[in-house]
Parts: sequence; C-alpha cells; structure tokens
Amino acid sequence: TQGQLQQALSRATKMMESFPSSVVLYNVAGASNAGLMQFDAAIDNYKQALTIKPDFAEAYNNMGVTLKNKGCLQEAIGSYKEALKIESEYAEAYYNMGIAFNEMGDLKGAISSYRQVLALEPNHDDAHKNIGLVLMENKQYQKAFEHFKSSNSKNSKYFLLKCLYMQGKKSLFYDQLDYLITQGEVHPMVGSFGCRAELKYGIARPNLFCKQPLNYVLKTNLSEKYDFEKIFVKTSKSILNEHRVKMKRQALLINGYQTSGNIFILKNDLTEEIQQIIRLEIKNYLASFKDSEEGLITSWPSDYSLDGWLVNMKSGGELKPHMHESGWISGSIYIKVPSKLTDESGNLVVCIGEDRLGDEGKQQEKNINVVTGNLCLFPSSLLHYTIPFESEEERIVLAFDVVPTY
Repeated sequence: TQGQLQQALSRATKMMESFPSSVVLYNVAGASNAGLMQFDAAIDNYKQALTIKPDFAEAYNNMGVTLKNKGCLQEAIGSYKEALKIESEYAEAYYNMGIAFNEMGDLKGAISSYRQVLALEPNHDDAHKNIGLVLMENKQYQKAFEHFKSSNSKNSKYFLLKCLYMQGKKSLFYDQLDYLITQGEVHPMVGSFGCRAELKYGIARPNLFCKQPLNYVLKTNLSEKYDFEKIFVKTSKSILNEHRVKMKRQALLINGYQTSGNIFILKNDLTEEIQQIIRLEIKNYLASFKDSEEGLITSWPSDYSLDGWLVNMKSGGELKPHMHESGWISGSIYIKVPSKLTDESGNLVVCIGEDRLGDEGKQQEKNINVVTGNLCLFPSSLLHYTIPFESEEERIVLAFDVVPTY
C-alpha cells in the first residue's frame, strides 16, 4: 500500500544517515519511490547505488523498470543491457526488456528477449504468455496457442479460447469454453467469445460475465457536471502539445497516434482530478445497474486500477474493431470531436461480433453519437470501433480501462 511504501522510504532514508554507502538502502529507497510514482527520485537513488557499486545489476534492472514506467523506453532498454553486461543470465532483465520492446512496437526484439528468458527458465509462465500475445497480434494463432498452453499465467486460459475461436476450431473452442464455464470463470474474454460464438455458430452457452452487453452501455455528458474545458481539454492538450508523453503507432488505428504507457501513472500529478471524476462516474455506472444479475455487476472487482491513454486522429482517422482484453469495463471521454459532415461521422460503435452474423432480428451493435464532453462506458467484452470522419480539425479521445487488481 501507499502507506507501507512511504514507511519503507522513510526508514531507508533514516538508515542512510548511519550507513551512507549501503547500496541495499538506496535500492530499497528507489523501489519505494517508484511505487509512489516518484520516478525521478527513484532513478536518482538507483544512480547513487551504482556510483557506490558500478556492477550492481539489480539496480540497473530496477532503473530500467522505472524508466519504462516513465515512458522512456529506449533508455529503459539501455539500462537492461547494462544489467545483462554484468549478469549475462539475468532472466528478469531479459523479461523486462521484452516488455519495453513490445511497448515500442519492436515485436522482433520482444520475442528475442522472451526467448532468452525461456532459454534460462523454460517454465517461465509470463514469458510464454507474452510471446503468445505477440504471435497472436501477428495472427500466428497456432504458434501462440502452444505458448499459452505452456503458461500457467492467469489470463493464458482465456487467450487459449481466443486462439481456438480465431482458427475456427469449433469443437476444441467449445471444449475450452465449457471448461471455463464449469470453473465459474467470470471474465470479459469468456463473455465476449461466448457471445461471438453464439452469433457465429448459433450455439448458446451460459454467459457468466454478461449475456446482454449492449444493455450496459451508458453515455453521460460530463460538460453539464464539471468544468470540462479546464479539467479535461486543457490537461489533454498540455500532455499532447508539450510532448509530455511519448506517442506510438497502433496497428488498429488509421491516420492517428496514441500515447505510450499508462497516462494515469506517467502523469499522475496532471491527471489526478480526471481520475477522481472517472472513479465517481464508475460508481454512478454501478448504481445505474445495481439490480442487475449479470456477472459484470454481481462479480464487480473488489479493487481496480485505471489504465488510460490519449488517442489523436487526423482527417480520415478511424479505429478498427477490437476489445480491451485486460479491462472489466472500458470508457472513452471525448476531449475534442470535430463538426460532423454526416450524421455518423466519428461515431463510436459497440458491437458483439466482427461480422453481422446470426439472427437478423437480434440487435448486434449500437451506434453512439458522440460529441465533445461525452463519456461512454461499456463492458470490456464488447468490441468497438469508430466511423471515419473528415475534418481539418483533429479528434482527441481519452480512452481507459477499469482493470481488476486481483
């Protein structure tokens, strides 16, 4: 907890007075700073440890993690490489380097790093899972399946389900789906693929997450409740215009960029009020559906974090259909929406499946007219995309996920 981290930092700082050359104390202080999101102070402590002990591989690794969390991915990779020069079989440094390469969009570098982990620790669950995720992103579903099968990481069983669905292996898919249902797994991915398979194959199964996800889409006008210009617009434009956070291309995003990393961690000081408002609106969302018997509501996580990023689109921009696989519910706040040339320009569409299959009489998507100041919340089991727009103005959206902290 924050209190424990603060206490650890205070103790380490106090003990440094008696033991000024203790690299362990500087390492503890750095880790505590990092946990408190005091990234610059953490890096200073790790550097101090390395001044005293230049071959302290753990400090280089920890500094790399902090630099990555700060959004300095290239510098983080450099720090991991320094750790590996000292300790060539440092599996954790290879693993963390894989994460940084992946965030940079260097999938080849990511896979290479994860394979180094597996050469040292063949049963490393998260390395298998992360290689699977990269392969899955490249539509190499069978290769991804083999890695997920080798991983006991919590989410691997859900990604196995996805690989089977995407390969059209109907019988094996339903075996895995039935297994997850009998295990009582309440998860957005299980809910999503249950709904999609029902559309595709016409075979219904109990849906423990959300049987009718389109009924749980909520749009709110934040402009009527808060000083939207000051709290949301100025903050978002400050982050984008002053290049406070690095940008990255995203395969699903056409004619646009998004910020790299979790903006709520990278810019916690700037976004604190925004986070408070989001959490309040999530409470309102829960209150709106308090009588629901869907697992989405009845199994609501006891604690969650927010993972957020800014999306900046130019004319012709669009976002392809996808779901947020780590979320419970997903949200989008419309910071700036250009004037519409057509009724549907730039609208958000939430949908059950990739294709309009199945019963024609059954609603399969919702087209949501969004304007500046709107907040949309919806179950993460739904796919969503945006309709292309034409304008000389840019379109800015703050997207986020409610991520359960298990």
